[in-house]
Order: sequence, then C-alpha cells, then structure tokens
Amino acid sequence: MQTKTLSLDLIDVYGGTQARVKTNDEAIESYAEEMANGAVFPPISVYYDGSTYWLADGFHRYLAAKRSERPSILAEVQPGGRSDALKHALGANVTNGVYRNSADKRNAVEIALEEWPDRANPVIAEICKVSPELVRTRRSELTKSGKIARREKVTGRDGKEYPSQMEHEPRGKEEARSSDGAEGGGGGGGGRPQGKGDRGDAPGGSNMELEREAREMIRRGEINPFELKTLMSANAHDYAAAVINLLVTMKPGDPQRRAGLQRIKRWVDNALAGVVDANGAAASEGTRED
Repeated sequence: MQTKTLSLDLIDVYGGTQARVKTNDEAIESYAEEMANGAVFPPISVYYDGSTYWLADGFHRYLAAKRSERPSILAEVQPGGRSDALKHALGANVTNGVYRNSADKRNAVEIALEEWPDRANPVIAEICKVSPELVRTRRSELTKSGKIARREKVTGRDGKEYPSQMEHEPRGKEEARSSDGAEGGGGGGGGRPQGKGDRGDAPGGSNMELEREAREMIRRGEINPFELKTLMSANAHDYAAAVINLLVTMKPGDPQRRAGLQRIKRWVDNALAGVVDANGAAASEGTRED
C-alpha cells in the first residue's frame, strides 16, 4: 500500500462500491468548509487494478473535495479491483467517520448477498462488520422477494461447502413415526431435538452458531459492541471483553486518559457495590458532562 495524491478525475465513484443508502450532505458541507479552512483529513482508500482507481472508503471526503473545487486528494492506494474495493467499502465506518445507521447496515448486507450469494452468513457478516443474525434475516427476506435465489450449498470461511439448510426434526415426531411404522418403522428415532436456537432456515448454521460467531466478532472489535444487546446468548464475559477491547484503543497520549480511566473505575466500584440508579448508571456519575 502506498499513499499518494490522486486527481479526483482518476477515481471511479460510480462502480457500485458505495455501500450507504445515501451520503450525508450535512457532513459533506462540513468537511468542505473544514478543508477550505486548512484542515487535513485522513487519506481516502482506493484500489488500483492497473487501469482504474476504485474508491473504497472516503466518499464524503471525496465529495467534499469536489465541492470545494479541489483538483486532487490524498489517497491510500492498494492493489486490487472493484471486488476488493467493495469488500472494503461494505465494512467501512464501523468505528470512525460518518457512522452507519441501521439502513446503511441493511443495505451493505443486501449488496454483499447479491454480489456473493454463495457465501455463508458468517462470511457475509465478517465482510460487512455486522451480526450474522442480520445477514440471516436479510437473506431470508431477499430470497422470499426473489432478489436472490435459494441455494442448496454455501461456502464457509474455510473455503468448504456446507448445506444451506440444516433440517432438524423433534425427537418426539421421529419416535412416533418409528413406533407406528408409518415410514420405515423399526429404526429407533435418531432425530435430534430442535432447540429454540436452532432454525432450519439459517444458511450456513443454526441461530446458536450464528450468535456465537457474532459474539466472537464483537469481542475482537470487528462489530459495534452495542450489537451485544441484540444477542440472547451474550454473557457478562462478552461485555467485559468488548469493553476492554474498546478501551485499549484509547490514545496513550490523551491528556484526559487517566481521568477517564478513573471515572470508569468509579463506575465499576459503584456497580460492584450495587449502587446504580434505575437506568443502570452508577450513582456517582450523575448527569455530569465531561
């Protein structure tokens, strides 16, 4: 990867690598004004395949540069084509820039499923930096609407193919069929009970497996930690790991770092002592703004 100044005219922004539902005009105007006042923004990200520079991240910065009539922009250039740029774009702005809203996340998943319908839900979730459960839901919706075809097999992260549907049958039903001889009697019911976390319509794995994938991604900092509250299987250790993973990204040179850590310590001490208000906030924090 190399960083260099690129002419705006060389960058392709119409190749379908924009993952948002729409850009934020207020952010573009604000960026343009800051640029005019001399602010230096992080470089945008592009992929170059030898003929085209595909924009992957930095659409708001690019449009702000256009609006302020700048001829060029600083860019991090990586080797690759449109597909590489799209994968990058689908997971961009998880923790920085103009944050994605729910519609942006759903749109990113839809684009990914239409682009790579043969990939398992956890693979799509990792690309888009969302929970596998969101991917499962969107896949089901898109399949029912006819936007993508139902697949017999999907490809996992290990490159192997797996059945796209896991058919589970309650043990009681299997035993009933075996005992009355209605279908191939005399077998001895080998069906597995279907738990509430197992759904036959989850390509690439059951809901329980998908939640485990999502929890691991959150703990690694690959998904917004607030997604934890949407997972029924999330436990205290998941929350602790997610918080620690976020805290280690705090800038060591921040002059308010020590005060911030002390504030967190006070909250933890009060929470352990059971001193919290009705909304779950530690009493010592009150409504103070730092």
